[in-house]
Amino acid sequence: MFRRTLFIGVIALICGGMVWSAEPPSSRYLADLNWQEFQKLVPTEIQTVLIPVGTIEAHGAINNGADCTVPEEFARRFAEPLNALIAPLIPYGVTKSLTRYPGAIRISPETFERYVYEVAMELARNGFKNLIFLNGHGGNRESLDKIAEEITGKTKARVLVFDWWSYTGEIVYEVFGEDGGHAGNNETAAIMAINPKLVKKELYRKDLAGPRNEAVTAYPNPYSIILYKPGQGYPDFDMKKAKTYFDKVSNKCLKLIQDVIAAWDRNGL
Repeated sequence: MFRRTLFIGVIALICGGMVWSAEPPSSRYLADLNWQEFQKLVPTEIQTVLIPVGTIEAHGAINNGADCTVPEEFARRFAEPLNALIAPLIPYGVTKSLTRYPGAIRISPETFERYVYEVAMELARNGFKNLIFLNGHGGNRESLDKIAEEITGKTKARVLVFDWWSYTGEIVYEVFGEDGGHAGNNETAAIMAINPKLVKKELYRKDLAGPRNEAVTAYPNPYSIILYKPGQGYPDFDMKKAKTYFDKVSNKCLKLIQDVIAAWDRNGL
């Protein structure tokens, strides 16, 4: 018994002080748990919740819900090492210049902010100390930052928001030798690594892609693949590169979350 307890303690230290029961939860998905299970877990054994957030909009040759697919996969990968639960995906976001493309869903910033704010407040009320927004869509970022500031001003919860593609920008260069883009080599690779069936290579045309230009505004955007730099970021469709890329991205994002939580704890925040 002593050895078992010692082993669990060592594992907790290795994982940055995050402790969980010798008996893991029946599911890492919050919605799968019975209320009595939840009561035993939060906040006594689990203080972190992962909140995947995306939107539905055109993505070149990959699925309209790519901005949801990636953060959902992050949540699945990260829940165990972070000793976290996974909140249900928030699938509708602040779609902007791609709204007119078939299948796109747009929520106004005001509606999005109010809804996500109330979800976050309820998660904090239920005892979660660390609210981690796994954001899959750049159009959500401004609203999520506002929500994070408001939540931390009204509760003792700690909130982290980050854009995975920007935070891991150097990995695109490591794997592909050039910059990426919306539905470009980086995002297409992520979807290929998660679920190749969502990649429609037969629907790809190079003229779907065009460069982002901050000096030009076009609504709707004439391109569903938006390159960060002219001539760079076209989808690659190489499965080996895709898996290498997404594993590197996942590892860096996981370490970010671990480092931020550890810093919060060290500083008594």
